Amino acid sequence: MSLSIENSIQEFKRRYAISDSCMLIMGVSGGIDSMVLLHALKSVHNSITVAHINYKLRAKESNEDALLVERISKAYDLPFRILENDLKADLEKNGGNLQEKARNIRYAFFNSLKQEHGNSKIVLAHHQNDQIENFWMQMARGGGIGAMSGMRVINEDVFRPLLLNSKAQIHEYANKYKIEWRKDCSNDVNSYTRNIWRNVLIPELKKSTPHLDQSVLKLQEVFEQKVKLDQQFIESLSLNNGKSFMLEFKKMKTFDSNQWIEFLKHLKIPLSLGLSIASLPFSPNGKKILIKESQSEYLSIWKEETCLYFQSKNEIQISVPKMSCTEVNSLPQVFNKKEYYLDKALLRGKPTIRKWQEGDRMCPIGFNGSKLVSDILKDAKTPLRLKANQYVLVDDEKVLALVGHCVDRRAISTKGPCLKIEITT
Repeated sequence: MSLSIENSIQEFKRRYAISDSCMLIMGVSGGIDSMVLLHALKSVHNSITVAHINYKLRAKESNEDALLVERISKAYDLPFRILENDLKADLEKNGGNLQEKARNIRYAFFNSLKQEHGNSKIVLAHHQNDQIENFWMQMARGGGIGAMSGMRVINEDVFRPLLLNSKAQIHEYANKYKIEWRKDCSNDVNSYTRNIWRNVLIPELKKSTPHLDQSVLKLQEVFEQKVKLDQQFIESLSLNNGKSFMLEFKKMKTFDSNQWIEFLKHLKIPLSLGLSIASLPFSPNGKKILIKESQSEYLSIWKEETCLYFQSKNEIQISVPKMSCTEVNSLPQVFNKKEYYLDKALLRGKPTIRKWQEGDRMCPIGFNGSKLVSDILKDAKTPLRLKANQYVLVDDEKVLALVGHCVDRRAISTKGPCLKIEITT
């Protein structure tokens, strides 16, 4: 049996260590849920700012809602803040989804109030019945386990103290303390998806399965635990947030479907790209998927030989290599791929550096005949994302070296004195 609302609020403040100085920005519509929570919360906490949005969707009724919330706020000696937004006019002018726009307006308002206080949280009056409705709505939409697991009592800076309390308990509390509240008649109109589930579908399902709500809540507990484990799994990958990284195919194969969802959410990559990204290992090397989500720190995902490469927006681009030339009297005992020792007599013009081009051909040391630079890069399994930024050292006649890979044999020096060319990146 769940705690009474009085005990729930006291336990909420104790369990989550809500300090007396913490300003709670509470969304209050004037309906029974938020008016009950405001009364209960005020009994244990004094630092509350009442936030109300008047969408002007129900003309006089909307204004009366605002007047009630303002009057009760004054009676409780709490600051009252209101945002008026003609949502209907906005929709007629700009189009869009009413529920989505209302939510965006609401949270933008709450967050703007939150910014006025250093120590503050947002408090909302969602309850157990809302959880159950969300379960069915998410299931109907094809939502994953994370979506169907429901809301959390605390989700970052948003608190929902009544999530473990039922609508029946809210009505009992309202009757006990004679809470004044206003009924939103639009909740009875089955033109919104939530109202259809609330007023038609769920009641019909419960006729044949009276304990359906308890089954849903139990499932949500199981799903919530699964989500926690999956989040721990993603954290164990030690992803460098905001930095490019590789995801090996063999590691990717260990993900189950929900772990894959949590992985994408962690990277703020749209879930709509999930299937395309999961299919990328079966694509040709070099295929990429662009990420157009502004909130994600990743620009694109590339298919490579054994992994997917997640390219960060902050990835440092390869700069043009710098070249220095000096004359030396002898050759080193050990050579490296950034120093070239050339016979000045075999050069045609002044050596320069440029990006390689299709058709570039060279005669690499250790290879009989000539070879296209493109084939050298292919044999070296150079990822396509890096292939375009490869540089060659050339004179007026030929390619002298593919920087970082190999040197052409036609101009190398076999003894000193000679020209030493050093490449730095």
